[in-house]
Amino acid sequence: MKVETVPVAVKTLDTESGYLKSHHSNLHKSVNEEELNDLSTLKNDEDRFVFVYKLPIVHEYEVKASDSGKNETEAKQLKDEGNKAFQNGKYFSALLLYTKSIRKTPWGKGSTKDLAITVANRSAAFYYIQKYEQALQDIEFVFSLDYPHELHYKVLDRKARCLLATKQLKDALEAFRCTLTALDSAKLPVEKKHKMQLDVRIMLAMMEKNNALANEQLPEKGALPPVTGKQNSRYVSASSLVSIKENEDMGRYAVAGKDVNVGDTLIIEPAFTAVLLGEHAETHCFHCFRRLEAAVPCHTCSNVAFCSVACQTEALATHHAVECTILETLWASGASIICLMALRILSQRGLKYFLDLRDCLSKDCDVVKKSEKYCPTDYRTVYNLVGHSGARTPLDFLFRTDTAVLLFRCLKVAGFFSGQISESVSAHGLTSDEIFVGGLLLRHLQLLQFNAHEVSELQLEATNKLNSARSVFLGGGLFPTLALFNHACDPGIIRYFQGTSVIVRAIKNIQCGEMIAENYGQIFTQTPRAERRAILKSQYRFDCVCVPCQEDWPLFSNMHQGIMRFRCETGADGGEMPRCSSVIIVPTDTSDFMIQCHVCKQYTNILKGLKILQDTDEMFHTATRLMNEGKVKQALEKYIEILILLDKTLVPPFKDFHLCQQAIRRCMLSLGNTSIVPHQISDI
Repeated sequence: MKVETVPVAVKTLDTESGYLKSHHSNLHKSVNEEELNDLSTLKNDEDRFVFVYKLPIVHEYEVKASDSGKNETEAKQLKDEGNKAFQNGKYFSALLLYTKSIRKTPWGKGSTKDLAITVANRSAAFYYIQKYEQALQDIEFVFSLDYPHELHYKVLDRKARCLLATKQLKDALEAFRCTLTALDSAKLPVEKKHKMQLDVRIMLAMMEKNNALANEQLPEKGALPPVTGKQNSRYVSASSLVSIKENEDMGRYAVAGKDVNVGDTLIIEPAFTAVLLGEHAETHCFHCFRRLEAAVPCHTCSNVAFCSVACQTEALATHHAVECTILETLWASGASIICLMALRILSQRGLKYFLDLRDCLSKDCDVVKKSEKYCPTDYRTVYNLVGHSGARTPLDFLFRTDTAVLLFRCLKVAGFFSGQISESVSAHGLTSDEIFVGGLLLRHLQLLQFNAHEVSELQLEATNKLNSARSVFLGGGLFPTLALFNHACDPGIIRYFQGTSVIVRAIKNIQCGEMIAENYGQIFTQTPRAERRAILKSQYRFDCVCVPCQEDWPLFSNMHQGIMRFRCETGADGGEMPRCSSVIIVPTDTSDFMIQCHVCKQYTNILKGLKILQDTDEMFHTATRLMNEGKVKQALEKYIEILILLDKTLVPPFKDFHLCQQAIRRCMLSLGNTSIVPHQISDI
């Protein structure tokens, strides 16, 4: 995906590879017209689930738990190779080998000694390449494992020196003291032990002379910015600048409750659920999507890893406790990210959570209609998102329900129902609880098709230049508040991510009462009107009537450089004349400065607009220089200033406006998930 493209919503139930696609084909051939007609008469998802579950063909493939992938012999070999690389000064290579070993090392019930030693070795590699924070993270991890007591002095000394390097002087002093104590238990030759004790005492004496030792304030990691203005009183993820409206034609949609300015932050929302693509499981945290450095393994499998013990602990207590043994089956099936999200909604909260909600869900539980707070952690906000079940064909339901059956069977194998209260089993072998869960899976598959979003990361080359960056699709996320925003081919917002939380900001001025539109992947500057409207109709089932579609705005490459589009100034001063909203089109080679509006017949002086164009051209060069120098926040402020000036005088579409918007997008994307990806990591 190109940087200048707004990240698009996850669109289709895509099963391009794996056996699920071929299974759908076989299922289609095996079901006759009468059975499809019977399916079409069913009115709820539970009945549809039972109907398809009873078809023998949906059980023709085996669903089984996968092996852990842990291998003690392989892990030891990788660690030995890492040690060899480390001894030869190839620290980057050592890091990769140690990490592979850590993922492969069995997490035994009795001991994690081997794992602890490898993690300690990796902390040394981090220390030597001056990645002190990662070394410290590994050292904390080491002490949660069975690291031999006689070796504690090694990692404590390393911890002290890492803290010293990061100017955590108070903590460094304490770590040196602990090192001295730990040396008493060290199994070292007497002479070597005495020398090390002397070195530590010298360091302690030097530090203790300074009575004002303190820790330098470090920037808080992962802190999300606040929304602009106050928090919305009902939609808790949104700013008070946002209002949610509803009508028959547009459904629920967002409008500006007050004037919105370019740069305003309108939503800060954690994902209700988010799933990492399997292709990124080697490089990103399977829980929070952050790029892995000091990877922490799963206790049981080698398929995934986590960026920290905190993420590991939370994942193993929730979704990964269910998914660990079935991930390989799901990946091999070719199930799309939407399928995995449909399952994750259940696995991350557990069976009891949903059984407790069953009575509530059977009634009208729409928090919007009930005028309750709209909270992104409330499952009811997800349950009531649009799924267009009334517009689906029997064939669509057949394939989607078949997928729900696969997900259900995976949950059974994974023990999702193991805590289920014993109850009678129906003739088709399902309990009422299982039918309830099967219906939820089918509902999730429908609503995610229209409401899920991709979660992305901006990847930069080693040069760290934004112009060479690309936005990479990491996985899917469901954001209940963002899901209420409708589409326009000229969107008013951009979304970017910190971990799996979304940040939504305005990329143009939006007047009070105007719709705040996002973009579902079809943008007018890149795709002709007929093509994008056909895609939107097919994938999202609506006819786009945004301004670029109504007026057939040109592609960026076709925007006429020989004309300027000025705002009529009539009424702009707030006087007695009503505001005229027409556009005055002026050739660039005009010699006139007073131009008559064809609507209100008043005259507008375009000299001011021409001066703004001249000024903003120079400002744009300054902003671009700042961006190329890595001063992104300063560049963003300058680009926003330019866009505000252009918007006061000129009317889109015109190239300068959209070039400035693209630059704003680039800068904002770089404030979210980013990573520097060198062409090749090598040791010198």
